[in-house]
Amino acid sequence: MQLLGSLGVDLKLLLAQIINFAILLWLLNKLLYKPIVKRIEDDEKEMQQVVEERKILDKEKTEFEKKRHNTLSKVKKEAEKIITEAENISDNMQKRIHAEAETEKDKIIKQIKSRLKDLND
Repeated sequence: MQLLGSLGVDLKLLLAQIINFAILLWLLNKLLYKPIVKRIEDDEKEMQQVVEERKILDKEKTEFEKKRHNTLSKVKKEAEKIITEAENISDNMQKRIHAEAETEKDKIIKQIKSRLKDLND
Protein backbone atom coordinates (compact mmCIF):
# COMPACT_ATOMS: atom_id res chain seq x y z
CA MET A 1 0.00 0.00 0.00
CA GLN A 2 2.85 2.33 0.87
CA LEU A 3 4.50 1.34 -2.36
CA LEU A 4 1.59 2.82 -4.37
CA GLY A 5 1.63 5.87 -2.12
CA SER A 6 5.34 6.35 -2.64
CA LEU A 7 4.78 6.17 -6.41
CA GLY A 8 2.24 9.00 -6.14
CA VAL A 9 -0.86 6.88 -6.70
CA ASP A 10 -3.86 7.69 -4.55
CA LEU A 11 -5.73 4.45 -3.89
CA LYS A 12 -9.09 6.20 -3.39
CA LEU A 13 -8.69 8.13 -6.63
CA LEU A 14 -7.68 4.93 -8.50
CA LEU A 15 -10.74 3.12 -7.17
CA ALA A 16 -12.99 6.04 -8.17
CA GLN A 17 -11.50 6.05 -11.68
CA ILE A 18 -12.04 2.29 -12.03
CA ILE A 19 -15.70 2.69 -10.96
CA ASN A 20 -16.15 5.67 -13.32
CA PHE A 21 -14.60 3.69 -16.17
CA ALA A 22 -16.90 0.71 -15.47
CA ILE A 23 -19.94 3.03 -15.46
CA LEU A 24 -18.77 4.63 -18.71
CA LEU A 25 -18.31 1.20 -20.35
CA TRP A 26 -21.78 0.13 -19.20
CA LEU A 27 -23.37 3.35 -20.53
CA LEU A 28 -21.56 3.14 -23.86
CA ASN A 29 -22.54 -0.51 -24.21
CA LYS A 30 -26.17 0.21 -23.34
CA LEU A 31 -26.60 3.45 -25.30
CA LEU A 32 -24.27 3.10 -28.30
CA TYR A 33 -22.88 -0.36 -28.95
CA LYS A 34 -26.09 -2.41 -28.72
CA PRO A 35 -28.25 -0.02 -30.82
CA ILE A 36 -25.54 0.24 -33.48
CA VAL A 37 -25.07 -3.53 -33.62
CA LYS A 38 -28.85 -4.01 -33.77
CA ARG A 39 -29.11 -1.48 -36.60
CA ILE A 40 -26.31 -3.21 -38.52
CA GLU A 41 -27.98 -6.61 -38.07
CA ASP A 42 -31.34 -5.19 -39.20
CA ASP A 43 -29.69 -3.63 -42.27
CA GLU A 44 -27.99 -6.94 -43.09
CA LYS A 45 -31.33 -8.77 -42.82
CA GLU A 46 -32.98 -6.18 -45.05
CA MET A 47 -30.18 -6.46 -47.60
CA GLN A 48 -30.51 -10.24 -47.58
CA GLN A 49 -34.26 -9.91 -48.21
CA VAL A 50 -33.58 -7.50 -51.07
CA VAL A 51 -31.08 -9.94 -52.58
CA GLU A 52 -33.59 -12.81 -52.30
CA GLU A 53 -36.37 -10.69 -53.81
CA ARG A 54 -34.02 -9.69 -56.62
CA LYS A 55 -33.30 -13.35 -57.36
CA ILE A 56 -37.02 -14.10 -57.40
CA LEU A 57 -37.68 -11.14 -59.70
CA ASP A 58 -34.87 -12.19 -62.03
CA LYS A 59 -36.27 -15.71 -62.16
CA GLU A 60 -39.79 -14.39 -62.88
CA LYS A 61 -38.38 -12.07 -65.54
CA THR A 62 -36.60 -14.98 -67.22
CA GLU A 63 -39.79 -17.08 -67.13
CA PHE A 64 -41.81 -14.16 -68.49
CA GLU A 65 -39.32 -13.64 -71.33
CA LYS A 66 -39.52 -17.35 -72.20
CA LYS A 67 -43.33 -17.26 -72.19
CA ARG A 68 -43.28 -14.07 -74.23
CA HIS A 69 -40.88 -15.59 -76.75
CA ASN A 70 -43.00 -18.75 -77.00
CA THR A 71 -46.18 -16.73 -77.40
CA LEU A 72 -44.62 -14.56 -80.08
CA SER A 73 -43.39 -17.65 -81.91
CA LYS A 74 -46.88 -19.17 -81.79
CA VAL A 75 -48.45 -15.92 -82.98
CA LYS A 76 -45.96 -15.64 -85.85
CA LYS A 77 -46.61 -19.23 -86.90
CA GLU A 78 -50.37 -18.67 -86.73
CA ALA A 79 -50.05 -15.44 -88.71
CA GLU A 80 -47.95 -17.20 -91.36
CA LYS A 81 -50.54 -19.98 -91.50
CA ILE A 82 -53.36 -17.46 -91.93
CA ILE A 83 -51.42 -15.59 -94.62
CA THR A 84 -50.70 -18.85 -96.45
CA GLU A 85 -54.39 -19.80 -96.26
CA ALA A 86 -55.39 -16.37 -97.52
CA GLU A 87 -52.95 -16.63 -100.41
CA ASN A 88 -54.27 -20.09 -101.28
CA ILE A 89 -57.86 -18.89 -101.13
CA SER A 90 -56.91 -15.89 -103.26
CA ASP A 91 -55.18 -18.12 -105.82
CA ASN A 92 -58.17 -20.49 -105.91
CA MET A 93 -60.61 -17.62 -106.30
CA GLN A 94 -58.46 -16.10 -109.00
CA LYS A 95 -58.32 -19.42 -110.87
CA ARG A 96 -62.08 -19.92 -110.47
CA ILE A 97 -62.81 -16.38 -111.62
CA HIS A 98 -60.52 -16.83 -114.64
CA ALA A 99 -62.17 -20.16 -115.43
CA GLU A 100 -65.64 -18.62 -115.12
CA ALA A 101 -64.55 -15.66 -117.21
CA GLU A 102 -63.13 -18.04 -119.82
CA THR A 103 -66.36 -20.05 -119.83
CA GLU A 104 -68.42 -16.89 -120.06
CA LYS A 105 -66.18 -15.64 -122.86
CA ASP A 106 -66.62 -18.92 -124.74
CA LYS A 107 -70.43 -18.70 -124.29
CA ILE A 108 -70.48 -15.14 -125.58
CA ILE A 109 -68.28 -16.07 -128.55
CA LYS A 110 -70.61 -18.99 -129.37
CA GLN A 111 -73.64 -16.72 -129.10
CA ILE A 112 -72.00 -14.13 -131.35
CA LYS A 113 -71.01 -16.81 -133.88
CA SER A 114 -74.52 -18.22 -133.72
CA ARG A 115 -76.05 -14.78 -134.35
CA LEU A 116 -73.57 -14.07 -137.12
CA LYS A 117 -74.41 -17.39 -138.68
CA ASP A 118 -78.12 -16.61 -138.40
CA LEU A 119 -77.54 -13.22 -139.98
CA ASN A 120 -75.54 -14.67 -142.83
CA ASP A 121 -78.15 -17.23 -143.63
